[in-house]
Amino acid sequence: MLNGFLRQTYSRSRLTQKTLTGLVLLLAALPLAAQTSPHHEIRRYAEEYVRDFVHAGPDDKVNIEAASIDTRLQLTECPGMLTADIRGSGEVRRNTHVFVQCHEQPGWSLFVPVRVRVLKPVVTAATPISRNTLLQPAQLQLSYQDEVLVRGDVFDNIQALAGTRSKRDLRPGRPILANQLCVVCKDDKVTIVAENGGLSIRTTGIADEDGTFNENIRVRNSRSGRQIQGRISEAGIVRVGL
Repeated sequence: MLNGFLRQTYSRSRLTQKTLTGLVLLLAALPLAAQTSPHHEIRRYAEEYVRDFVHAGPDDKVNIEAASIDTRLQLTECPGMLTADIRGSGEVRRNTHVFVQCHEQPGWSLFVPVRVRVLKPVVTAATPISRNTLLQPAQLQLSYQDEVLVRGDVFDNIQALAGTRSKRDLRPGRPILANQLCVVCKDDKVTIVAENGGLSIRTTGIADEDGTFNENIRVRNSRSGRQIQGRISEAGIVRVGL
C-alpha cells in the first residue's frame, strides 16, 4: 500500500522539489510493519502540503494537524497521481480545508480539515513581579505563545529587558508588553551618549520622562543642566547626535 503513496506528486508548482523529496523520504522511512490505512496517509499528505505555505519565523514553532478522516469512507490506495489544493484564496489560515484528489480510476476526492498553529517565543514573567521592580533575567522566561493570542508590542530577548522597570504588576506566563515597562523611567540617572561618525562622548543625565526602546525622551545634562532630547537604545542609555 505504501508504494502507491511513494509515487504520488504535488500538483502545485509552488511546492519545491525539496519539499517533495522530504515527503517521499518521510514515507519511505516507515517500517513495513507500521504501514497504516490510506486514511492516515492522506492526513499526512495534507499536513505536508500545508506546511510548505505556512509563513513563520526561524524561531517559531509550527503545529499542523489534519482532522481524522471517517473510516467509513471507502478510500482505496491511489495507484497514480494524488493532488492537493487549497480552494478559495489559496491562503493557509488557522483552519484550512485541503482538497485531496486521486485521479486514477475508480478515483475519489475529499476535503481534509487542517488546523495550523504558529507559536512565537515571547518574554513572560517567570514569577509574580510587583510594580516598580527592576527586572533581572532570573525573573523572566521565554514562552511559546499562539500568535493569534499575542496582542501588543512584545519582546523575544530576555537580556534586553535586564535593568528595565515594571510600571505595573506582571503575572506569570503572560507576555510582557512594551507599555508595561519603562526602559528609562522619569528621574532615572542615565548615560547620555553623543555620537558623530566615529566620535563618541559620554556624560550623565537625568530623565525627565518615561520611555521605552527607540523612543525619544527629554533628559537633562547633569553638568550643564541643559535639557536635550535623545533616543533610548537600551536600559539607562540615551543617544543624541552631536
